[in-house]
Amino acid sequence: MHGWVPPAAMVLGIAAITGGSLYLTMRYLKADQQRTERVRAARQKYKDLLGELNECKGLLSFIDSESLPHAEKLVEEAKTTADGQRLSAIGRELFGISDQLTRLMEKIDGVAPALVLEASQLDPWAEHEEELKLDAVRTGLGQVFEMTGDIRAIRRGLIRKAERKAQVIDGLRKTVAGVGRE
Repeated sequence: MHGWVPPAAMVLGIAAITGGSLYLTMRYLKADQQRTERVRAARQKYKDLLGELNECKGLLSFIDSESLPHAEKLVEEAKTTADGQRLSAIGRELFGISDQLTRLMEKIDGVAPALVLEASQLDPWAEHEEELKLDAVRTGLGQVFEMTGDIRAIRRGLIRKAERKAQVIDGLRKTVAGVGRE
């Protein structure tokens, strides 16, 4: 009876194996649920930030289609007017457009990709980006890191456009200031 196992021991062995399997399955399901919740939170924050960036894009389009042509008309008017008060008013209007652009750039700058990482409970302030990326991939959150890359790219493009518009407005302001000194 060398290979014989008493029935009670066999039942206990099967119960232990089943219990261990259930325990490991429950741990896996809990980890998967946590990962899903973290990704869901990151996606929601990503959508919120994309909404903010789209709003900024709309404001930038408005400035491009309405404010810049208006500013150019003001400069043409400034070149033909001799009224000092009107020149001063034109300068204030151009300053207002410039201020709009500054506030828009601040708003764009406030849309931080780190907020997506925080929403997924990743450490956005890791010492090195590679370390952060490895941590995201290791925890099954690599897609969250890709979302931050999207936000960065969109922000960068909007900031560049806003900076170019601000340079145009500054040039127009200098032109009006030069007209006022003549």
